Amino acid sequence: MKAIIVDDEKHCRESLQSMLQMYCPGIQVMATCADGLSALTAIETHKPDILFLDIEMPRMNAFDLLQQLDAINFEIIFTTAYDQYAIRAIKCSALDYLLKPIDAEELKTAVERISSRPHDKMEKAKVQQVVNNMSDTAQHDFRLIIATLEGNYFLLPDEIMYCEGSDNYTHFHLTKGRKLVSAKTLKEYEEMLTGQGFLRIHKSWLVNLKFAVKFSKANSTLIMEDYTALEVSRRKKEAVINALFNK
Repeated sequence: MKAIIVDDEKHCRESLQSMLQMYCPGIQVMATCADGLSALTAIETHKPDILFLDIEMPRMNAFDLLQQLDAINFEIIFTTAYDQYAIRAIKCSALDYLLKPIDAEELKTAVERISSRPHDKMEKAKVQQVVNNMSDTAQHDFRLIIATLEGNYFLLPDEIMYCEGSDNYTHFHLTKGRKLVSAKTLKEYEEMLTGQGFLRIHKSWLVNLKFAVKFSKANSTLIMEDYTALEVSRRKKEAVINALFNK
C-alpha cells in the first residue's frame, strides 16, 4: 500500500517513516510533506492508498487540505497530540487516528484495520462531518456516524432513543422502530455522546433523556417513550432522578 506522511514537524515525519519501515513492511512511503500545499501535489502525483495526516498545521490544517480535494480516494489516519475536541469529533465520524507520540502497536493495529476493510466511498462525507462536529454550530449540526456491516449511518442524536451494550458491540434502538449494531463498545459511544443529552444509567444502557418518560422507584427502572423499562443501577439512581427533574 502506498502512503504519504503529512506533518509540519520534521522529527515527526522521520519518526513515523522509520516506524512504518520497521513495523509495517507492507506500507511504501511515497512522499513526506511539511505542509498542505505540497501534500496536495504529492496526492495528485502518487495517488496514495493511505494518508497519515497531522491535524494542526500552519496556514492549512488537515481539514482545510481535505476540503481542497474533489474526491478522497484513499484512507486517512489522523495524527495528533492530545486534543479532546478533535479526537471526539474524529471518533464520532468513525475515522482513524493516532495519538502522538505514536505507539508502535497502535500503528500496526491501525494499518491492519485499514488493510483488512473494503475501501470506504463515503470518506469525504465523513471528513466533512468531522468539520461540522468541531464547528461552533456543532450542537445543531452534530451527527454520529455508525459503521455497520451494511455501511455507514449518519444519525442525529434525536434519532437515538437508547443504546444497549453487549460485550464489544453496541445495539442502537432508534426512532420509528429501527435498530443498528456497531462493533464498538458502549463506553466508546458514551464518550462520543457526552454533551448531547445522553446518560449512562447502567453498565448495559446509555439513554437519550429526551425519550425518558418516568422513573419507577418500585423496581428501579427508567420507562422510555416506547414503553421499554430499562434497569437503573443503584449508583446511577440519583443522577437519573436529577436529570429527569431538570429535563
